[in-house]
Amino acid sequence: MDYLLEISRIIDGAVKGDRVKVLAYTEQLISKLRQAGDTQAAARLRRTLDHVATSDVVMCTMSNPTHLPVDHDSRLALADEERTTLVDEVVVLEPVIEQRVREFVLFVNASDRLMATRVGIAPTMLIYGPPGVGKTALARHIASKLDLPLITSRVDSVISSFLGSTAKNLRLLFEHARSRPCVLFLDELDAIAKLRDDEHELGELKRVVVSLVQNIDALDNQTVLLSATNHHHLLDPAIWRRFAFRIELALPTAEARRRMVELFLEDYYGGGDTHVLATITEGLSGADIRLVCENAIRLAVIGNQSQVSTTDLIRGFIRMRLGETFDFASKESAGIRSAYELAPDVLTYRHLAAVFDTSEPTISRRLNDEGRTYGKSRKK
Repeated sequence: MDYLLEISRIIDGAVKGDRVKVLAYTEQLISKLRQAGDTQAAARLRRTLDHVATSDVVMCTMSNPTHLPVDHDSRLALADEERTTLVDEVVVLEPVIEQRVREFVLFVNASDRLMATRVGIAPTMLIYGPPGVGKTALARHIASKLDLPLITSRVDSVISSFLGSTAKNLRLLFEHARSRPCVLFLDELDAIAKLRDDEHELGELKRVVVSLVQNIDALDNQTVLLSATNHHHLLDPAIWRRFAFRIELALPTAEARRRMVELFLEDYYGGGDTHVLATITEGLSGADIRLVCENAIRLAVIGNQSQVSTTDLIRGFIRMRLGETFDFASKESAGIRSAYELAPDVLTYRHLAAVFDTSEPTISRRLNDEGRTYGKSRKK
């Protein structure tokens, strides 16, 4: 049955007197009807909704669904809301990860049929991996593919210094997510879901884990829940079991790094040396690569250039790998060798001469001044 998800939630909201939920899911139903081409039904529902919104008879007084819950003591919002498009959040994923994400989105979009068979959709996903590999970007990408707003929890607001307030904040956040079509994203999950046998954690934080488990269990099997962590080994086993999908994001491969360079630079790079850039970025995260690419674009814009300089990119990636204090002005042998050895298979004397603003013979002398032989067959 089409639109079973929206209809069931509208009924649930009406039975419970939840005006916010009724209005929010009626809005989503109207949107889906329009997308399906049933403009007459959409218009009729819109008239009904507008009449209810302006009616003198109010079912209950509740906050607008777009008003995010706040911490009772600090009055700070417990989450941030954003809506992105697929154009905004293009991500580079390994094929096996891309397939899992596609499967997750397919299940959520097929919620009507799955609910009709009483199977459910289990829309919970845990994303884990080192910093900068794109966990938040993937959450935004999934929300954009589902055409839903992303509600990202704010750890600094959710975790309260007052006894019991953290658990209350979690409950408010989950209740808000259940009241409207959205994707709830718990970033930095390890901050509130650590192992309960950790002797260094206070009893209050252990109770927070119990509260989190209870809130996840209370979800109606249709609310989309995403979580991310840099420290998956710290998570309580009970939390692991609550996520039907678990995706590990690792540092990008050479091919992924090449695609990232092309994606982040867009029309500012003519290509030609992408194999050099893909090799010299080994060990860097997607966030690192984006940072260097965006800085190169800034330099091109400031210099009134239509394309970025390969030299600026190589210099940026060398600095990212060797440290911000690396001195390109120095022509010392050790510094040149350190840069060269980052990617000896692709960096030529020409590349190094441009990066260190010197001549190719100088690069040759510096690389070989201790009797070593560097790249003699690849000078150009």
